[in-house]
Amino acid sequence: MSGWPTSVAARLQLGFAGAHGCPLPHLSVDGMTPSGPNLSHWPGNRTPLHWKADLSTGIALRFARASHAEQEVFLGDTSLVVNDHYDTDGFGSLLAVLRPDLAIAREELLLAAAATGDFGIWQTWRGFAIDRIVARLAKPQSPVHGAFAGVMDSDELSLRRYAWLLEHATAVLDHPGGFAPLYAEEMAQVQHEIEQGQRGAIDRRRLPQFGLAVMTSQGPRHRMTLNTLAGAWRVLHVENGSDGRRYRYHDRTESWFELVTIEPMPRRDLRPLARRLAEFEPAHDGASWNADPPADPIPELWFGVPSAQEYGQVTREIRPSRLPAERVVAAFTSFFAEAATS
Repeated sequence: MSGWPTSVAARLQLGFAGAHGCPLPHLSVDGMTPSGPNLSHWPGNRTPLHWKADLSTGIALRFARASHAEQEVFLGDTSLVVNDHYDTDGFGSLLAVLRPDLAIAREELLLAAAATGDFGIWQTWRGFAIDRIVARLAKPQSPVHGAFAGVMDSDELSLRRYAWLLEHATAVLDHPGGFAPLYAEEMAQVQHEIEQGQRGAIDRRRLPQFGLAVMTSQGPRHRMTLNTLAGAWRVLHVENGSDGRRYRYHDRTESWFELVTIEPMPRRDLRPLARRLAEFEPAHDGASWNADPPADPIPELWFGVPSAQEYGQVTREIRPSRLPAERVVAAFTSFFAEAATS
């Protein structure tokens, strides 16, 4: 790829680890392979202390600003740079390592985009646009969909998308409007919901002693809307509808990553709370109270159809519950109060 800077990046090549790992010596960024140098904010990462930051992109940018000698000592004989999953923070991290001059010049945008994707909160419209462009680059509505046609293997598709983004980073970062079909409609929805929520369309009850926000709305709301307006790391959404009341709780992903500027409240295993709620309301009509384990990146507790959920997706079928909101909120506050006193 011509035009890349003549620094340590000149000897590095892009790879992808994926589910099967990477047998060659490598630097892993954002994700975390079992061994070798690592620049990541994931739990258990091996990032040197002086480079740590809230986002892997921020960590990689600190590496990019380090002296050539320090970079060489850290990398050893490594010439391959990999991630083990595909997302915006991964793209920003790879860009900072492989095209540092370009990344450093666009630091604020890359960090806003990575935070949009990893933390699920509104940053800036450009940050939102870049995150959605990365996520949907190979979708049928993408103007560059043809570049990935026929790629069936998920690891190969991730590698191809990263390679395309690294090659065309300037066009994507400096001219996101060319990819508007990938973000414009959802962006308008989130901006509208946040504005209406600030004007009272969402009732926001904050319980700071528990780090909990109870968000009540008429009808569904985007996860980013809830996170942005919650003012808490623990979010319970009470959705009122014509057919009843739905409940979905989630721990925001900030409490899963290793952060350096903030310290969310520790997670609690939500499954005992789900069992407690199930005593109040046994399963009916194919729905029940369910909860994810705390080690999941975004654990949820919900009343609805039991199912798994892919990281970063909000797809579970939530169904009307017979419990009044006061009883559900009381169960949550009691549960978190017990943890505070234990």
